[in-house]
Amino acid sequence: MLNDRSMKLLFFICLIGGFFSCGGNSESDSSSKKNILENLKVSIDSIRIDVGEEIFNAGAYYGSTLSADEKIGYRLYDPKKEIHEYDLEGLKLRAIHPFESDGPNAIPDYVNYFQSLPNEEFFMANDAQAGVFSLSGENKLKLKIQRDNVSGFDPEASFSFANNMHISPDKKKIISLPNTFTGPVVGLAVIDIESMAGKLRAIPALDLTNGYNITFQQGNGITRSGDFHTLQIVNDQFVIYSGATSDIYTYDWNTDSLKLRTFPHQLVAKAKTGDFPTVVDSNERRWELGKEMRKQITFDKFYWDESRKQYFRLGSVTNEDDSIIYLFAYDEEFNLQGETELAGLENIPYQTFFRNGKLFSYYTVEENPALIQFTFDF
Repeated sequence: MLNDRSMKLLFFICLIGGFFSCGGNSESDSSSKKNILENLKVSIDSIRIDVGEEIFNAGAYYGSTLSADEKIGYRLYDPKKEIHEYDLEGLKLRAIHPFESDGPNAIPDYVNYFQSLPNEEFFMANDAQAGVFSLSGENKLKLKIQRDNVSGFDPEASFSFANNMHISPDKKKIISLPNTFTGPVVGLAVIDIESMAGKLRAIPALDLTNGYNITFQQGNGITRSGDFHTLQIVNDQFVIYSGATSDIYTYDWNTDSLKLRTFPHQLVAKAKTGDFPTVVDSNERRWELGKEMRKQITFDKFYWDESRKQYFRLGSVTNEDDSIIYLFAYDEEFNLQGETELAGLENIPYQTFFRNGKLFSYYTVEENPALIQFTFDF
């Protein structure tokens, strides 16, 4: 049984005492408000999770989500079609819940979207299937979200609803970013599940994203990389964002309201600039262009910190030899409150979540699940 909660990862040894200071070169925004991250300090720890006698490949998780109270972490274990339930307060594996791969209660193969819902239910979807499942494995709501059974959209337009598909917490709406097979996102789709009627909402502030993703096609295979439109649910509302710009849209599913939000960044550019080819004839060219694009700011997803009533966001600029990681802070209304460089951090953490004022990143230590914990003091 693993219960060592204080082991430091080797690549953090250089952070003596576990602390590094940030800020110093940050500037206040155009309204001269205080930069709350100016004197930020960050501590980093690695925490092993107790999995008892269970044996599995901790690197084979295919999705993760949190319970509404942030006390439970759910991880989708693809090899055996299971949900692993983690107690995030006791730092241990609490239960393993099996699901079916065939029959009326079968979950989708290769789940692309995994979302927790109230009452221990989960939305799971891929490009062809979608449904709501209970933790006991029952298919509670079967969904067929294809063009031929959804009204309200241009019948001549060719696109799929499957891209970034989510469901509202009350299970009444499907929200997604429909696109064509190789083309750009056409807007925000909102579909009423009962009537199977929907509408397309324009999100033009993110159109520049289309100039910063690259497609390489070889035979029937297509590889795309760069910046893309992304939909996430955070603090009970949806955020539509892109790595190419700091501008975002928020969609309140309760009131059906869509709002553009812009930010007066001073430390970083507000968006990428320049012209890049979006279709290339080799994988090598795709990699080269991707490296050039990443030399400009790339914005990441949002986190909600219930303890502070604030949103946070990370960003990065990657040069030939190193990366600069940035942290941005916002109030409840998405007003920018602070921005700073996170000196000493080489990459944006992977598979992350926020709880109790701290950022956590899933990690694997000696084939066992672990967490890297980032504590922000400001």
